[in-house]
Amino acid sequence: MSTSNALPVLRTPDLLNAHQAVQRLLSLAIPMDDFQVSAEAQALTLAEAQAMVAAFPKAAVTPEDPYRPESNDEIRRMISAGGLGVAALLPVTLRLESQPVGSIEEAFFEVIGSGPGSIHWDFFSWPAVSELGLEIRNKDAYIQIPMNSEDVYQDTPAPDHTVFIHFREGDVARAEWLARQVGLQPIGPVECGW
Repeated sequence: MSTSNALPVLRTPDLLNAHQAVQRLLSLAIPMDDFQVSAEAQALTLAEAQAMVAAFPKAAVTPEDPYRPESNDEIRRMISAGGLGVAALLPVTLRLESQPVGSIEEAFFEVIGSGPGSIHWDFFSWPAVSELGLEIRNKDAYIQIPMNSEDVYQDTPAPDHTVFIHFREGDVARAEWLARQVGLQPIGPVECGW
């Protein structure tokens, strides 16, 4: 098990702008098979939860209390119906795991509310950078957008969304090089990733 490092390279209130930066970064990456995208977001209100459930009928939806007796299907029905018991469920988290790139992003960005969330792309390698003496590297290669947050783990609420390049410890020069290739630059210190 390893832990990536993460370099913030863009902070913006515009999710479309953040996603465009991710697409430029992905154009530099070397797919292992097919890129994958995973996402999660917390719904703080019933309206946010209903929008998420409607947009993603097969996604897992879990309440903050992990000991609630209701199944995923029961929680989804309660949210859709909007009954009195729903307030006790909130906030809820919607999770989408290992989806094909391009299959969820647009709809996911449309249902993001005010709660924290994160979307990340993986299953690729960062390219070799001959001028830095760096070989191709797939270990700890990710791109992430924490939404409504400034940090990788969504601990610091913000009105903005942050793009992070994840990389193997010791490869900060590669992350900086990647950012420069697509017109970005570091905007903060390296953080501990996953």
